[in-house]
Amino acid sequence: MFTCCVVLCAGLIRKVWIKWNESPVIVSFAETSTPVWQIPYPAVTVCFETKAMQTRFNFTEYYHLYYNESTLANLTEEEKHLFEDISLVCDDHLSPPGGRKISNGNETVNNIRVTSPNITDVFFGCKWKDAPRDSCTDLFSPILTEEGQCYTFNTLGASEMFRTENLHQEYGYLEHENSADNWTLEDGYPPMTPLETYPHRGSGYGVKTGLTFLLKAKETDLDYLCKGPVQGFKILLHNPAELPRLSQQYFRSPLSQEVVVAVKPKMMTTSEGLRPYDPTRRQCYFPTERYLRYFKVYTQANCEMECLTNFTNVRCGCVQFGMPHGPNMSVCNAGNRDCMKQAQVELVTVEILSGLDPHTSHNDTLGDARAVAAECRCLPACTSIEYEAETSQADYDWKAIYRAYKLPIEDDIDEKRSSSRPAARSSMVRRTSSPTAAVYWGCSWASPS
Repeated sequence: MFTCCVVLCAGLIRKVWIKWNESPVIVSFAETSTPVWQIPYPAVTVCFETKAMQTRFNFTEYYHLYYNESTLANLTEEEKHLFEDISLVCDDHLSPPGGRKISNGNETVNNIRVTSPNITDVFFGCKWKDAPRDSCTDLFSPILTEEGQCYTFNTLGASEMFRTENLHQEYGYLEHENSADNWTLEDGYPPMTPLETYPHRGSGYGVKTGLTFLLKAKETDLDYLCKGPVQGFKILLHNPAELPRLSQQYFRSPLSQEVVVAVKPKMMTTSEGLRPYDPTRRQCYFPTERYLRYFKVYTQANCEMECLTNFTNVRCGCVQFGMPHGPNMSVCNAGNRDCMKQAQVELVTVEILSGLDPHTSHNDTLGDARAVAAECRCLPACTSIEYEAETSQADYDWKAIYRAYKLPIEDDIDEKRSSSRPAARSSMVRRTSSPTAAVYWGCSWASPS
């Protein structure tokens, strides 16, 4: 009987050991709920689908002039460079393969910013927690992304998001310096932090406790070639400590539409008891374990952005203007558009290719690129916040409102369209991957003329 018990216990111990060795970390619901006011309100980034206002730079006209041999010679070098720069934020196939491969980053970004709509061209009105603002500049600020000039709300300032000492000095990505009042991704808000702080945090449940904004656009400024026939706005909800990538994730706010967004935050925390474990076993990094060269805050999205920057630089000899990069890296232009696109694909598949044929690393810079990709290891942060958005929308008949209030519709207003964007956020959130539903409210209105 003793021998049988020993054998049985050894077998059970072996099964437990194998299970622990294969999956030492268990994800479970927290025993206590976290109030919504302890979680930052999501950062909201808005990008206009029309990258160059037609009244400032007619991209469609210059596209046909550039690709026509008889008219190309009549364009000045400045006009050619301007077209090539704007094509970087348009659909991939519009960039001329014979254009410049490398350009001055400051010149390229300046051309994109000058021709893109400014904040007064896009925003018609804003509310925060049901309180109207005299100007949307109090809430939104310009941000440079892969999609060009966009506008963001509730994002950390440049000095708190980036390691500015390692970045180039040609141009900036964020134009505001709102400082976080001791908020960190790992520790959240300190105990005595007031309700009105930065980054903003939710203060309740429902449409009256969130963000509302009205967007506008003029018909004469819309461009149907650069980004195709779909007009309106791209919107992304993200962690305030992350640089948004609207080329990868977004939802649309079309013209003449009201969009309501129900937001469900997902918060994941990790027990301190897991700190002694290797990051590959617990499948996450604590903030002090992973150093990013260009970002101060480690998140999986920031790590992937930095990894793509380094990979693209090795493969193409330059980087996309919207990628944070060092002073020794050049900025790609239209002639390298295909290379940048291919680099994104290769970064995803390079590990698979290395496993299939480890002896094909002598193809130009692919071997070095594989070494860069192998160093990425962009695991999630041990404390992470994500925001899931569920949208609904309806027609926004702004002319009917004008008629109902017996307001005159002027010529420059008559051609305006509209779209709205609200959302929602809950009062309590679990401390694991499945929080309770949360709702905030936001509205965007777009109009063409």
